[in-house]
Amino acid sequence: MTTFIAFIVVLGVLIFIHELGHFAVAKLGKVGVEKFSLGFGPRVIGYKYGETDYVLSLLPLGGYVKMVGEAPDEEVSEEDKARSFTYKPIWLRAAIVAAGPLMNLVLAAILFPVIFMIGVDVPAFLNKPALVGFVEQGKAGANAGIRKGDLIEEIDGEKIDTWEELLTRVTLNPGQPLALEIERNHAEITVTLTPDTHNDTGAGFAGIYPPIEPIIDKVSDGYPAKEAGIASGDRIVSINGVEITHWAELEDVIRKDGLKKSFVVSRDGKLLTFEIIPKYNEEMKYYLIGISRKEVTSVRKYGFVEGVEKGLAAGGKMTVQLFVVLKGLVTGQYSLKTLGGPIMIAKEAGRAASSGVADTLLLVAFLSLQLGIINLFPMPVLDGGHILFFCIEAVKGKPLSERFMVVAQQIGIALLITLMVLVTYNDILKLFSRGG
Repeated sequence: MTTFIAFIVVLGVLIFIHELGHFAVAKLGKVGVEKFSLGFGPRVIGYKYGETDYVLSLLPLGGYVKMVGEAPDEEVSEEDKARSFTYKPIWLRAAIVAAGPLMNLVLAAILFPVIFMIGVDVPAFLNKPALVGFVEQGKAGANAGIRKGDLIEEIDGEKIDTWEELLTRVTLNPGQPLALEIERNHAEITVTLTPDTHNDTGAGFAGIYPPIEPIIDKVSDGYPAKEAGIASGDRIVSINGVEITHWAELEDVIRKDGLKKSFVVSRDGKLLTFEIIPKYNEEMKYYLIGISRKEVTSVRKYGFVEGVEKGLAAGGKMTVQLFVVLKGLVTGQYSLKTLGGPIMIAKEAGRAASSGVADTLLLVAFLSLQLGIINLFPMPVLDGGHILFFCIEAVKGKPLSERFMVVAQQIGIALLITLMVLVTYNDILKLFSRGG
């Protein structure tokens, strides 16, 4: 029941904000609004105020604002032409259409800072001294001569107290040499680190990591670790006789091949041995055994200014990630199986509601951001498609033909239905698959 209620609330907020954008700008532009509906289908409850019928409909997967003269072929009386959508200037029609997704973006921009001010779970290591626990070979850190056990104290003469400060400087300086003062075995040394540039985000990274113990948090169904008897809380001691002291070392060994490996784990003070053959994952393109690491976190609250900075930065990062995923889907880097639909949203809404206010708001902000951006894509049926048609109309000096509009809408609806069927099918597979 919690999941269902959370799903309805989350979806309701997103739809209401979106349609409120269309409604508000239409009213400001003196366009008549006949109906404001949350949901589609049969009317469940409603109230008419003035000319507008405010309705809650049966199917919650969407909503709409019905304006006077909205359809090009709709008959409009002479007295209603002044408040008809079709007879308004192109710029106003475009503004009404764009207002929906823009309201979703505004909601996300407000919620992200609020989340950071309420308090967010952050990795505990961010507040700790920049002690290096692992260095990835072939990356900037290794090339600079940084070693496991190094304590990074200064960058370009400025004191570094925490991992967060170190990561911030590295991220913001891709390809720029940084002079690092390091304490190594009670001696002070200086190295020059030139962060690599991430291909997708353009941010800097060095391939150096804080100490992360190889302690298992979750064990996934349908993978060899669960079948072998590995359990949550186990600490990996060694693999094939080689000591494992860091989670990254564990990943390196597991991912490289599908050969049988001997795992020694510590559980309740006892050492246990398991023989495991990693399973190849087609989506990730490497071998897995079905375990995730235990993440030690702490709640951190930010003031107004820092909360706004962190929130907007988080929104920007999620925006970049969205386009990275979309690019990957187009190029074939990512499978369409990675997409999720209503069932996944409901599941995440229930999880977020159980976790607290901050997680629920984060889910709303994340979905609102995606809804706003995707709705601006120039595809028929989406708001961006309508805006594109208005631009073409402005260039041509006359509206597009009714036949063209009908065909474009039909194509858009077909694509939308296909996508909905696909993501729902993916959700069902994930829900009932052993590995999901």
